[in-house]
Amino acid sequence: MPQSTAKAQALARDLADKLTKRYAGSATIDTIRQLNDSNGWPMIFCSDGGVETAGSAVILIRIKGQDAVSKDIFGNATTSYAPHTLELNYELTAANNPIPTDGDLWTAGFEAIKTGVRLKAEENANGTAVTEANLATATVVADLEELYWPTKSV
Repeated sequence: MPQSTAKAQALARDLADKLTKRYAGSATIDTIRQLNDSNGWPMIFCSDGGVETAGSAVILIRIKGQDAVSKDIFGNATTSYAPHTLELNYELTAANNPIPTDGDLWTAGFEAIKTGVRLKAEENANGTAVTEANLATATVVADLEELYWPTKSV
């Protein structure tokens, strides 16, 4: 059964709009770019002047559905309409500090957490560009889920 990305797309549009306003006039993050990953889930790239190479200030936010726990009426696994998992990915320096400024990361996290999703903060090692392909090897440093989502255990 195909998954619906409509809710995730709506969240991404709203989040990208808010981040565009928040980052307006920023000395570091000033470009917001939206696209979809290889499975159709929305991604938002926040960068400095559109430069998204290793060593650059880049924050990648991907919104995707998560397992609904319950099966559908045919016994198939299904993704829930809401909440969604929101991955917030960035690169570290050689000294293990985020390349985007703390303020830029807090801004993205602040707007993201208001969407009512599961938030996963993920770090890429120094020299590893922030890309869709590198999300799989990123280190998860925080995995926060809504405490009162009815079909999820805590």
